Amino acid sequence: MIKIYLSPILMDGRLEVLTNGYELTVCGDVFDFSELPLGYELALTDIDSIFFAGPAIMSADGDLEVTLLQPYSDPDAPMSTRFPEPILVSTDGPVTLPQQDELANELR
Repeated sequence: MIKIYLSPILMDGRLEVLTNGYELTVCGDVFDFSELPLGYELALTDIDSIFFAGPAIMSADGDLEVTLLQPYSDPDAPMSTRFPEPILVSTDGPVTLPQQDELANELR
């Protein structure tokens, strides 16, 4: 399983994430964390991406945890955008992320 924490940042842009096992495709860039040993933490400085906001951690149970920057453009965005819940990913494919434009539509 992959646990994705989102770190919202007030800026234009859109985060897109796909998974395939422990491989994450983030905005078109592929990051393969399948070789991380159990209990290992890969430092942010070793991940070559502007989209990561923290280390990649492989728990002793084999769960991968990452923190990604989540752009949003409305300074009055709802709480669910500014303080999102972690996303648990257990299947391969596109990851459903809270996007500012979708959340704004829900408020109308």
